[in-house]
Amino acid sequence: MTHKLLLDAGNTRVKMALMDENGYLEPWQNVTYTELAELPLPAPLDSVWLACVSGKDRQQALIDWLQGVAVPVIEINSEASAFGVTTSYREAERLGVDRWLALVGAFDEQPKATVIVDAGTAITVDWLNEQGEHLGGWIAPGVNLMRESVVNRAPKVFPNAAEQWGKAHQLGQNTTDCLLNGCVNSFVGLVRQAIAVSETELDWFDYRILYSGGSIPLLPADLKRRGEVRSELVLQGLACYAREGRKQ
Repeated sequence: MTHKLLLDAGNTRVKMALMDENGYLEPWQNVTYTELAELPLPAPLDSVWLACVSGKDRQQALIDWLQGVAVPVIEINSEASAFGVTTSYREAERLGVDRWLALVGAFDEQPKATVIVDAGTAITVDWLNEQGEHLGGWIAPGVNLMRESVVNRAPKVFPNAAEQWGKAHQLGQNTTDCLLNGCVNSFVGLVRQAIAVSETELDWFDYRILYSGGSIPLLPADLKRRGEVRSELVLQGLACYAREGRKQ
């Protein structure tokens, strides 16, 4: 049986899934770009479907890894409208393909008012209504990026901060903990504000919150309970393209 290989190439990691001939999607690998070079390609394949937001050096690592593939490699880009979803961006191509595919994946899973929070290198929040209309979103620095931006400016003040994480709802009692906890609580505050906007500005009460990204474990329990973790949401959106063989 041949498979389609689906790749979500983010800023730090590559998530992969295999799709069988019946359209069933199964997660396969989640690796860093360094680990990619040692990973054997699955076989047999009939096509590769790619969503890429990484920088040029990491894109090259991906290209090198796929050199031995003798099947079509189809890269997906954001569109104005597809699979029942319409972007709010006037220039659809300016919306990151990871955010676009997360919207597509969420709507395909359930056409319901949804807030998508992806907390990786950047924190993105996107709102999607039950008609499939993307209402807009936010982009903010990720927790690690916030921490690094301060540490890099004052390395002598925060000598060990790069090796630690902060905690929500806790006060720092030394300079390093103040920074670390401040970064985490900035993230927590953004999520709480997203909920407030959903309920006070949009009048949403029957809606979903979907979480993805490496910083989600830093959220306090009350916020984790409000949402559902969907770590493969971009791959779910990419699967919509692969199932239909939709090339751009």
